[in-house]
Formats: sequence, structure tokens, C-alpha cells
Amino acid sequence: MPETQQVAVKRPQLHFTAKKNWINDPNGLFFDGEQYHLYFQHNPHGVGHGFMSWGHAVSTDLVNWEELPIAILHGDMADIFSGSIVVDHENTSGFGDGTVAPVVAIYTAAAKDETNQSQAIAYSLDGGITFTKYEQNPVLDRGSKDFRDPKVIRYESEQGSFWVMVAVEAIDRRVMIYRSENLKDWTELSSFGPQAAVAGIWECPDLFQLPVAGTDQLKWVLIVSLNPGGVAGGSGTQYFIGEFNGTTFTPDETQETWDSFGYESLKQGDWLDWGRDFYAGVSFHGLPLDEQTLIAWMSNWDYARDLPHDGWRGSMSAARRLDLVKDSNGKFDIRQRILGLPKADVASSKANAGENRIELGSPALVELTFATSPIEPAVLSLFRADDTLISELTVESELIQHRREAGKVDHELYASNQRMPLPVGSDELDVKVLVDHGSIEILAAGGRRSLTDQLTGEAALAYATLRVATGANASFKVQELFDNALESKA
Repeated sequence: MPETQQVAVKRPQLHFTAKKNWINDPNGLFFDGEQYHLYFQHNPHGVGHGFMSWGHAVSTDLVNWEELPIAILHGDMADIFSGSIVVDHENTSGFGDGTVAPVVAIYTAAAKDETNQSQAIAYSLDGGITFTKYEQNPVLDRGSKDFRDPKVIRYESEQGSFWVMVAVEAIDRRVMIYRSENLKDWTELSSFGPQAAVAGIWECPDLFQLPVAGTDQLKWVLIVSLNPGGVAGGSGTQYFIGEFNGTTFTPDETQETWDSFGYESLKQGDWLDWGRDFYAGVSFHGLPLDEQTLIAWMSNWDYARDLPHDGWRGSMSAARRLDLVKDSNGKFDIRQRILGLPKADVASSKANAGENRIELGSPALVELTFATSPIEPAVLSLFRADDTLISELTVESELIQHRREAGKVDHELYASNQRMPLPVGSDELDVKVLVDHGSIEILAAGGRRSLTDQLTGEAALAYATLRVATGANASFKVQELFDNALESKA
């Protein structure tokens, strides 16, 4: 699709988009006690990928975002690639002025001639609005062309606290782990990988703790994005559960590597999302452990550069609250819950055998519940106002499929059928379907499964039909998700 092709594309109401130009990975997510800060890969000059800088937006509810001026602009010699932010409350960096804690960005300085990628820092004394690049950058340089995406956390132990960085040697499929006392001087501690899926390069690592639901237990989680080679094709995100002792991450299960694009089993590996469009997700700094929250880029490098645009291109996923659920076999799953949606009591309707028409016409949340196991298959079809099909969701006892039509996207890899295996052993299955202009996010099995797909260029569907078999014992709820504040974003 030509880069210059511009068409009318309705903006999402429940997801962040920039006012204009290109965006991709979320960067530097942090909570300052009052506002959530979202930085993001941004091209200030056009709708294609290039001139990477850090855009910036803030929100109090993770739905309504105010875009602010560019926070860190690309330079003549290097672009500003992905990274993270920490608030240096103890002023270990020395950037503070004694009145406010410096907000420190750690990012990849990517040489414009593609000869080197190193880690650099910049600091802010006005709460993350404007940044000053450190004069002695880079702070970490391996002499590598593919060393990037630093995520920094504060590690607390009985012996004291220090900064830990995870970054990737992308081509080697390794997560490198470093330690620093001051955010300027870094010492290599260990590395992780390659393990599990390695068909593509590794990118955008994240390391954090999650609580295990219903217990006092905490586990460490290492997230690694992969492109290509994701479970749905192209970009994807896998995760590893284990322990971190301040030096080494040790997974509970050591996995052999596989580089196949055709998975022998959908249950091969642990995936944060089974859809085509959930990549480079990272967590927020500054939130308590029981409020760990993640946002991802809602796209796929298979076709991201070729999507139709309306002067802007790219959006973020809904914010997700994360924790862990342990099954009867002792296996941990990440559980995701979408945040920021309005809460309302919505009457539940019994789904009759055959076809049930669900009127929507705006961004909406459709909740399906099946109270028997195994369930009878059910099909949720999404339609435009002219009765043409946008996409179709099929729910079975052990599998959910989402079939996406080509629609307004003329790209050979866009029309696709995504499959998501469901955990077994549950007497009841719930499926939540969040539909916005241009996207669908499907959470199932109490949030233990997630499938995210773009519906690029599509206004929120006019209506849906739910077809269930006799005796399916299914019910559904429908909630329209907009008010005047959200509607004004369209």
C-alpha cells in the first residue's frame, strides 16, 4: 500500500492515538501519584517509521489521554529508541536539585547509520515534561548494532537497594541483566536465553513481580517480545515465570528453543496474547505490586508500515492489570483485566438457541457466559451498518478463534484467523469482548487468555449477532462504553 495513501479512519475512543503521525512501542510508562505517563515511539515528521523520538501523553483514568509536546527529540546522529523511566527518589543519579526527585529516562541511542545501539539517559526536573540529555552519554555501550530496549527497575533486598536493567541483544535472543548504583555506571550481572520461541529477534524485555491470586506468594515474570515468530504470525510476546535474586533470572521451567513459524501445538510456550496486534508491552513504574499494569502497541510489524492512515497511524492497547493464577497442575498463567472502563450494572440476557441480534453502534463491551462444560459452540459475528461482515468470533470448549476479514486493508498478511487455546477444567467459561473503532480485544477464562486484533479503518460495528446451539446455556451482557467526554475524541 503506498505510503501516501490517506483515507478516513475513525479514531478509537477507548485507546490512545497521537494527534498526527506515526507511533509504535510504548516507552517510559510511570505513575506519579496523580497521573499516568505514557511515552511512545513517535515520528514528529510523518506517518512512516523514522526520526524516532519520544512522544508523551498523560491520563488520570488510562482511557482519556492528553497529548503533550515531544519529550525527547531525535538528534543528528542518533534516534531515540525504546526504553523506560524511573523516579529517582533517593537522587542516586545526582541529577536532583534538592527540591524534586529527578525523573530519569533510560533509552536506546540508535545511530542513524545503523552501526551501533547503546544505552543513554536523560533527566527531568519538572515531572517528566522536559528532559535534558546527559552530557556523558552513552552510559552503556557494548559495541553492538542490536543492543536495545532498556527496562530499569529498583531492586530491593536485605542487603540494600540498587537499579537493575534488562535489555536485549536482539539477534542473539538474549536478555542482558545489569546493575547500577547511580543510573550512570552499569555492571553486567548475567544473561537469559535463548529459550522457547526464537524464530524472530527478541525485543522490549520487562522484569517485574506479580502476586499469585489468593495467596501471599510473589513470582518474578520476564516478558520478551518476538518479531517475527509470534504465535499468531509476525509480532508476538512471550513470558517466563520464575525467580530473580538480584543477579540471575531463573525460570521455573527451562524450555528448549524452537524456531518454527508453524507451532506443533498452540499450547507450545506461554504467550501474553494470541492475537496479531499486541506487541512491545511494558509495565508502569511507580505502582504497587498488586496494581501492576501494562500497555502494548496494538499493531504488527508484518503490516504496520502499510496500514491506511488519516494523518495519524498507530494506537495503544487498553491498559491491563496483571496478576498470576495457579491451576490444579501447579502451572502459572498471567491474568489480565482491562482497566479504565466505566462500571455499570447491566442486565444479563439469556441467549436463545439460534441467532440473537445485539444492537451496538458505538464502542462496547460484550460479555458472554457459558455455564456448562463442555460448552456448545457459539459464534459472535460483527457487522457494519450495510450488513457486511467485519469479523467473527467462534467459542468452543477448548478453543477461541477470531477470523478477521481484509476490510479496508489491502495487505496479504492482514486477513487472518487467530486461534487461542483455553485452559481446561473450568465448569464455566466467560468471554469479554471490547470493541472500539478499529480494534477488538478478547479476554477469556477470567482473563487468563487474551486475543487482540486490529480492525483497521472500521468504525465500531453497527450490530452483532450471537448464534448459539440448543442447550448452550449461554447468557450475554452488552454495555455501550462512551459518554460526552469520550465521544468528543472521535
